[in-house]
Amino acid sequence: MKKFLIRISILVILMFFLNKLSLAQEESSYFLEEVKVIAPAKIEHLEKISQEVKVIKEEELINFGLEVFSGIDLRERGGFGVQQDLSLRGTTFEQNLVTLEGIRLSDPQTGHHLMNLPWENRIFESVEILSGGGSALYGPGGFGGVLNFNLKPPKPGIELLTGYGSYDYKEFYGSLGTFIASFPINLTLSQKKAQGFIWNRDFDIKTLNLYTKNKEGLIFYGFQEKDFGARNFYTIRYPTEWETTKTHLFLVKKFFYGKNWFLEPGILYRINYDTYLLDRKRPSFYKNTHQSQVLRSNFPLRYETPKIDYLLGIEFSYETLDSSRLGDHLRQGLGFYFWLYPKISSKWFPSVGIRYDSLTKNKDPFSYNLGLAYLIKTNLKWRTSLGFSYRIPSFTELYYDAPTIKGNPRLSPEKAHHFEMGLDFEKNIFKGSFTVFYRQGKDIIDWVYQPGVRKAENLEKVKTLGLTIDGKINLNRLLPFYSYTYLNQISEKLKTSHYQGFYLRHKLVLGTFIKLPYQIEGAVSAIYQERYQIDKAWLWSFKLSKVFYKKLKATLWAENLLDEDYEEIPGIKGLPQWLGLNLELKF
Repeated sequence: MKKFLIRISILVILMFFLNKLSLAQEESSYFLEEVKVIAPAKIEHLEKISQEVKVIKEEELINFGLEVFSGIDLRERGGFGVQQDLSLRGTTFEQNLVTLEGIRLSDPQTGHHLMNLPWENRIFESVEILSGGGSALYGPGGFGGVLNFNLKPPKPGIELLTGYGSYDYKEFYGSLGTFIASFPINLTLSQKKAQGFIWNRDFDIKTLNLYTKNKEGLIFYGFQEKDFGARNFYTIRYPTEWETTKTHLFLVKKFFYGKNWFLEPGILYRINYDTYLLDRKRPSFYKNTHQSQVLRSNFPLRYETPKIDYLLGIEFSYETLDSSRLGDHLRQGLGFYFWLYPKISSKWFPSVGIRYDSLTKNKDPFSYNLGLAYLIKTNLKWRTSLGFSYRIPSFTELYYDAPTIKGNPRLSPEKAHHFEMGLDFEKNIFKGSFTVFYRQGKDIIDWVYQPGVRKAENLEKVKTLGLTIDGKINLNRLLPFYSYTYLNQISEKLKTSHYQGFYLRHKLVLGTFIKLPYQIEGAVSAIYQERYQIDKAWLWSFKLSKVFYKKLKATLWAENLLDEDYEEIPGIKGLPQWLGLNLELKF
């Protein structure tokens, strides 16, 4: 298996350098893809961006999910979106940012709930992944990067889907697009449920989405309820754990245009309910209840002049927690950010960004980002960036109190300096990127094992060095892609840490879209993952679809096709082979 991985890696590297050499001989137009994640008040083009960016389009998101990009690690405690811990470039689940249309989501209780995303992937036109530091624009967090979800404008029509699979898996999905007055409206309802492949890994997920979006603004409401058996999700001593979460998310944005300015104010409200039982058979034995609320408003203004573009903004945040285990807490924040984009030539694109945050019960931190992009040729770009990010502790890290698990109210905020350098290229049928990066974290927070207890502590330093190779090949009826990320972390307490010590050392993603005879289409992928301190695994998946009578589509799908026995978090068994069949009707 190691020889195969080495050969694949060498092939990908050779492909990159061969294309790099060919770029020196012929010029072609650079692919100017619209990206909003780095500039909430204006769409930017990839040629001007100094950090690694991956844009996942709607079809890729539906067929392959976010892990089409190897820099992302979704450490699943339960499949099908039951619970995921997001990691970018080897970070913990607390050190990343998720935004909806450029507005930051958060959960002051714990990052475990950050991926309680009350929506279906089918309502998005793209997800943009900005790797590297994000604090200079979005505030606390963002050591590994930012995920920004962009809604697609509603279109008239009806879509219905039903599916059945292994372990009594059932899936129902319905979407209605229509116009009310002059507003396009989309309503989506869905449910996913299964008995589970072992006892107490059953789940039931219900989702509701209602939104409108046009050139003037958007209004979004999302709700999701998850009931699931959480066997060994938090402790291996009790296989009887049970959890219920309910998440409401409301977002309003308005777009104002001028001749040389753009204002995009937005207000977000999120409330998350979490009920945890140590023994689902004895609810009163040990029960935790939590209610976290986040109210955030953001006012970004973009102003353009012939010589320089300005981005300035102000953000207000109000976060609360009402918890039976952690107590009642309040955190308020006020942030100011200011970015400059000098227009020095048609090839050089520098950027300078700073942000200052005033946070209750925390030191007021500055963060910054310096970036530079250079068009070597119209289809070859060199880029580099340097920045500083920070994160304040979650309320769980500060105040959790149980006999064997202790929070620490004396924790200091995490800090990290990050540097990266890379190339983006496009030539005929090839498109790809190559990035090397380094991050040095200080006062990194983790749960460190001590005699008889696990306690939240600040680690002195955690250094992360890595590289990513990512790309696509367009062969008409075959659209293969590749993505490989290597990481190496150094810390004195890495082996005794609870989360920091199980990052992906190697991750390779290979996949393709296939157009077959008889109007059959397929999507096949293979993910090789090798974690520090955990056994390696190959995870294969596929989808085969055929349309009947122009409106009915049947899809046969499989996850973990070879039935690999693996763990992504120690003690939590990964999903076994899972097969299913979906029927989808559109009209």
